[in-house]
Amino acid sequence: MAFSYSRTVYLADTDAAGVVYFASVMNMCHEAYEESLAQAGINWQDFVTNSMVAVPIVHAEVSFFRPMFCGDKLLIKLVPKKISDHKFAIDYQIFSTTSAEKPLARGNTKHVCINSQTRSKVDLPISIIQWLQACS
Repeated sequence: MAFSYSRTVYLADTDAAGVVYFASVMNMCHEAYEESLAQAGINWQDFVTNSMVAVPIVHAEVSFFRPMFCGDKLLIKLVPKKISDHKFAIDYQIFSTTSAEKPLARGNTKHVCINSQTRSKVDLPISIIQWLQACS
């Protein structure tokens, strides 16, 4: 089951041409990711500051199909999938709430779980595995 996140495009999200800047789309996708973790009961602050694991993004990409403008109402759907015992990916689709039949953009991030001290790969924590199962 995909997780859905509603978002309005703000002026700060746009470039000089008045359309959403590519890096802003990644920020919006990351907001959706953070909210999906929160909805799954994962305290983002505790996860980042009090954990022996880190889950950095090791790959990110976005493709645009139509421009997005300030004031547009968006729906971001994300579907995470486990790749291995220490890696997962998230696929994002961004739709206009007024026309949800074709996506405005698609994105993808890949994440690797590492020990925050040694930086070596470790297994995904149970909370992330449960989140993956709930959202997949």
